[in-house]
Amino acid sequence: KKVRGGPRRDISDYTSQSAAARARILNTQMSMSGYQEKLPKLNDALKLHRSKCLDDVQALKSQISVVKRDMVELAAVAAETTCGITIGPSLLQCTNGHNSSAGQNGTFLTFGHDGLRRRASRLRSKVAREALQQTLVEVARQTRRVRKSARRAGARRSNLHRGRRAAKASHSHLRRHRRHAVRKPLHLIHKGSHCRVHAEPDCDLMKDKFLVMQTGIADKADSMKETLDKVETMCRATEQDYEAQVEEMTSRLQNQQVALAEGTKGLIEADEQSRLTGVSLMRLEHEASRSTEQCSSNLQSLAAEICSIKQLRGELYKMESQRPFIQDCEVSAWIAEECSAECGGGVQKLVRSIVVPSSLGSACPPLAMNRRCNEHTCPVDCVVEEWSGWSACSAQCGGGIMERVRSTRQQPSGGGRPCDSTTESTSCGDDACDEDCKLAGWTVWSPCSKACSGGFQVRERHVAQKARGQGICVGEDASSRREYKKCNKEECQPKNGGILQCKAKLDVVLVLDGSGSIGEAGFEQVRKAGAALVKAFDAGAETAQIAVLVFSGPDSWEKYQKCTENLGTVDLLTDCGLAWVSHFTTGTTALADGVSRLIWPKKTSFVSAALASADAELRSGRAEAQSVVIVITDGKAMNPRKTFQAARALRSKTRLMWVPITRKADLANIASWASRPVADNVLVVHDFEDLAKPAQINNIIAAACPVVE
Repeated sequence: KKVRGGPRRDISDYTSQSAAARARILNTQMSMSGYQEKLPKLNDALKLHRSKCLDDVQALKSQISVVKRDMVELAAVAAETTCGITIGPSLLQCTNGHNSSAGQNGTFLTFGHDGLRRRASRLRSKVAREALQQTLVEVARQTRRVRKSARRAGARRSNLHRGRRAAKASHSHLRRHRRHAVRKPLHLIHKGSHCRVHAEPDCDLMKDKFLVMQTGIADKADSMKETLDKVETMCRATEQDYEAQVEEMTSRLQNQQVALAEGTKGLIEADEQSRLTGVSLMRLEHEASRSTEQCSSNLQSLAAEICSIKQLRGELYKMESQRPFIQDCEVSAWIAEECSAECGGGVQKLVRSIVVPSSLGSACPPLAMNRRCNEHTCPVDCVVEEWSGWSACSAQCGGGIMERVRSTRQQPSGGGRPCDSTTESTSCGDDACDEDCKLAGWTVWSPCSKACSGGFQVRERHVAQKARGQGICVGEDASSRREYKKCNKEECQPKNGGILQCKAKLDVVLVLDGSGSIGEAGFEQVRKAGAALVKAFDAGAETAQIAVLVFSGPDSWEKYQKCTENLGTVDLLTDCGLAWVSHFTTGTTALADGVSRLIWPKKTSFVSAALASADAELRSGRAEAQSVVIVITDGKAMNPRKTFQAARALRSKTRLMWVPITRKADLANIASWASRPVADNVLVVHDFEDLAKPAQINNIIAAACPVVE
């Protein structure tokens, strides 16, 4: 019985191990099934994403390539627009419903010269065609405005004779172009087009407008490149995310495959050991049965032999004619005491007592004996290692799983406590993948932006937690993040005379527009206003210091590239049209005199470079002083995108004010360039004649200076 107890316990242990292995195999197969279902979907999504990104990138590159080719054609158009008799800048107005750049009424402008018109017909991008058409329309309109102004100013009378000679030559040249337009219209103008002379614009004006057009198209090309870079960056990030998920899923699947192999191996080994032990147990039971039968037969033989001996003893007494009472010693059954060990083999003492003592019979057998007991193997509990760290979450949002495992150091045996789970999982990444940003509380109200005439106080809510996924975060100018309230509503009252005086410690950079679009009369008013503003600041070590910059821009595409593409040594004045009247100074009298004697540069409008130069000037300002940049302009920047970038960089360090002139100023862009609130930092002047008036100067000073008299 003792011998058979061990194998039975072993079979029980192996059965327990087999059951645990089957449970692990089932869990592993369930996990593998999930991974095998998700992995192909992830791979398909990755392939689809790569295909879409490739298409998007190729489309953008194709568009950029077309725009670049059109830029070459436009550069050739600009180069061939030489002022003189050989190639004149006359324009034709044509009616053609098939022209993609024509207006709603089917009309469009084109060149009167065959060569220029042929160049224009080669433009392929919508961006270039629309830019050229818009430029020609602006040239025609501005030509009419300039000529009307010239007639009102008496310019027509003073230049009558010279103008008649130039007009005669131009009309003769135009008649030649008109003959070309009639004789060779098929490849230059769509069939069915009807053209007439629309304008004979000023050649210098057309060249300036062409340069502005070229920079505008280059600006859009740069914007397209930025978009391409963003698309490529986003595609790479998304692709890396997909690849990381595929790699993680593949790793998990491989781990589960290893776990399945180990579980299967454990199951096979447990089943085999159980089978072998079962075979051994059957043999033992067969041997035990035979031993029991043999033992029973031996006991019966011994009992019969004892009985025969007792009968022989009685017969011997009878032969001696004796009949004594014979009492053999009778003892009780064995009483087993407690085993000295619960397992692993101990000693158990057996005792019995005399029931009837011997009288002429057999003596009493031993009343005590020892035997081995509890020889079965002691039970060994399962021992497991410490948990590993948690795996990475299978999904950062939208619900995922992370797992941890531990290995078995000691398998259970002898009926020991079975192993607890060796794998554990928990949910993670339960947050929504698309989550809006979270805002902090309101800041305190800022000081009033103006000392008088109505300013603003502002308070804001900053982003405490960024948006995630497709979540949104309202812009910093939204009413839910920025609030204003009016303050210091009383009107400013100049203490001495009609002009306010700024008494604050302030570093002021005054930026004056000298571009061709300002016009000669307009620049005269800019000079007067600039001089008046310089005089309105009380300059000194503890008050204001002022710097004045006059900007126009490059007068050719080559110079523009030189100023923007680091193509060699650059002269800011001759190449880029940036002229510092003075860097920071407290000598306002001499500075105002210098401003009043400025010469009109009459070039393009390189606003972005002017803002960058103002930014550089502020680096030499005073750390303890407030600073402000005031830009007086008609708002027609060569490259609005770069101007926005320069303005954003500048207003992150200082206050940026704009004084746009005329109702046709680009107020939408200017509002995006200015510091906030816009009402304090965009002071619109509707006419150049109003710019230098005391009321307008006071308005600018009150807005720019926190302390006025």
